[in-house]
Order: sequence, then C-alpha cells, then structure tokens
Amino acid sequence: MKRGASLLAILLSLSARTARADLGDDLERARRALARHGRAEPLRFRFVERGEILPVVLPAWSLDEAASPCTSLVFLAPIPTQFVVHLHPWPGLPRVLASSAGALEVTRCGPERTSLLGVAIELRSPRAVVHTLVAATEEAPPALSLALPEREAGPAAPAGDPGPAPAREPLDERLRRFDEASRNAGAAAVEVALLPSPGYVRLALAPGCHRLLASGNDDAPPFLLLLSRNDEKPERLVPSGAGDVSHELCVVRPQRLAVSVESDGEGAERKLAVAHFPLPSGLPARFGSDIAERMLQALGGSAAPRKLGPLVSASLGAQGRTPLPRALLPQTCYLAAVLPVHGSLQALSLGARSGPDSSQATSTDAQPAPRLGFCTGKSGNVELDVEGRGLGLAWLLAVFQMAPARPRAE
Repeated sequence: MKRGASLLAILLSLSARTARADLGDDLERARRALARHGRAEPLRFRFVERGEILPVVLPAWSLDEAASPCTSLVFLAPIPTQFVVHLHPWPGLPRVLASSAGALEVTRCGPERTSLLGVAIELRSPRAVVHTLVAATEEAPPALSLALPEREAGPAAPAGDPGPAPAREPLDERLRRFDEASRNAGAAAVEVALLPSPGYVRLALAPGCHRLLASGNDDAPPFLLLLSRNDEKPERLVPSGAGDVSHELCVVRPQRLAVSVESDGEGAERKLAVAHFPLPSGLPARFGSDIAERMLQALGGSAAPRKLGPLVSASLGAQGRTPLPRALLPQTCYLAAVLPVHGSLQALSLGARSGPDSSQATSTDAQPAPRLGFCTGKSGNVELDVEGRGLGLAWLLAVFQMAPARPRAE
C-alpha cells in the first residue's frame, strides 16, 4: 500500500514539473511573439484562488500614448485553468472576458486603452498561478493562437434547441407568487388593485421602498405603464418580453403616485400589485431627501439591510481615480456604497483592500451606484479606491459599520 502511494506521489510530482516546464515555455514563446512588434515584459505572477479578484497594475510605459498607440495584455495559466478578466467599463467594449485553454489576450488602442486603467483577475478554477505579459506596440499584434497553437480551443459549439417556452401561469397565480416572494423578502404589506384602461390608480407612498408589478391576461394587448409622482411628468415603462412591468421606487418622504396604462385596446383586465418595504433604520438624512433616496437605492433598495450601523465615513469626490485609505476598527465588517450626486455618469468603480483580501464593484446600467462589503483584519487598515468617469461627475462614498468579523490569520 505504501509502495503504491509512493509511486502515485512520484507520478504526480513529475506531472507537476512537466506542467510548470510547459507553462514556462509557453510564456517565453508568447513574450518573443509580442517583442517582435514592440516592447514586451512580464509582470509579477499571481497565485490566485477561486473567488479572489486581484487587481493588475500596469507600468506607466505601457500606457504612454507618445511611445505607442496600442497596449496588449496576455494572461497565461495551466491549460485546464478557467478565469475571467474584468476591465474598466468603456462604451461598446465588453467588461468581462473569459479565458480559453488557460489563456487570454486583450489589446486596446487609442482612447480604448482607458479600459485598461482598471484590470482584475478572477479565478473560476480552485487555484492556479497566472502569469501576465504586457506589451506596447504600434498596432494590434497577431492573435495569440499563432504563437501558441496548442492553446487554440477551436470554434464554440452552437447553442442547442431549448425547446418550447413553458406555458405562462394565470394572472392570479403570478400575483400570488409576487405576494409570497415580497413577504419573504421583508415586505410589510402587499396590495393589489385593478388597473383600468382608460383611467388610473392613485397610491400614497409612505417612506420606504415599493416594488410594483403590472400584468394582464395573455390575451390583453401590449401596454406601457405610466408613473407620475406628485403630479409631475409621467415616467414611461416598457413591459418585458413576458408582458409584465416590474419596477421599484424608494422615497424618504410621503409622495403621491398616479399609475396608468397606455394601450390601443380598452377593457382588458390588468392588475397592479405593490409591495411596501419600510425604510432601513440608520439611514442618514443630513444630506437631504434626494441624496438619501439615491443612497437607499445604492444600498440595495428593498434588498438593503433592515438595520444600518453608524456612518463612519462620508467622502465627496470627482471624476478620475481617488485613493481613500482609512483606519477603521479591527476585525469589523463594513458596507460601502458610492453614488453619483452631480453630472453625467459614464462609469463608477469601487474597490476595497484589507490585508490579503480585496473586492471590487463596478456600476452597470441597472445599478449605477456600486456597493460592496468588506471586513478589516487585526490592524483595521483598509485601502478604499473610487474611480469615476463622466462629464462634470461628482460622487459620494458612504461607509457603514455593520458587525464584528470572524477573526482571521494574517
């Protein structure tokens, strides 16, 4: 038994050495291929574990417009490794790129190089060493598969036939499921009203968040949902492919809401369900009602924690990158959110690093205000980082103390 175990250990050791040798050979071939077109250098390799998101800091020479117009990044890991690379948002470009056969190449030229100001690796495999090459070239270099043909995974298989769509549930059953899901999520009350066409429904919105679901029978004609707060110009909402409109409103002061539909057909049966969620305790009001509502949305709206801890830090900033190191309580967990308060937003990114742990959140079209949670170690020191892009952009970063953290080794 011991002899068999020793033989297995020897085979595993030889396999690991062969894999390291092959990876080193691949790295050198990729470097030589990039060096034919400009300056190419390796960065510090990273040992990454599943779930970690580690930033990649590029040297200044690689983004120097006067020296070269293009920047290329090559990430190499053992062939079975799966990872994704997060990039800073840029219009028309993907924010997340997935590896293939343990490799990924990214090239950005001209203004698009801005997306390389924020690069991070996220591993999907259990753990692996990931090497990074950076190159500055006059034009986009040839595809990585020419230098490493064994890393070419081939064309992706076409998507299979998912089959016919399942039958839609009756209207009353959909409303029942909405009621059940809302109460399970913490709704204080759920009400249902007929949604006439023509006509409208008036609602008195108490402070808090309110989930809305407008839906009709399958034979009802298409419609637009119109929401008018305090008799202002209505907001027009387009239904989903299933024909429903889901929306959420958060207010810190009582407001009046008029809900109506715009449709070619009249007399169709439609219903409006509204779930009411109370304001979380501890939401600061000193910034005014408008900022408080934006902060509530940034914290998750109806999914925000029911009780917020003390607001320990509030920082204002403008577009560009702003490092915000903080000395907080040791071994304590915090919730941070950054929200736009002025100007035209293009993208917001929020990062936090505490000891060996780091996390990052980036704005999306559905969630323009990123948020994340983090816990401090024994020192209590944390490096917060906000990067904003937009025209005349100003933002507010709020950090709430939430709960003690489980002690960890550092």
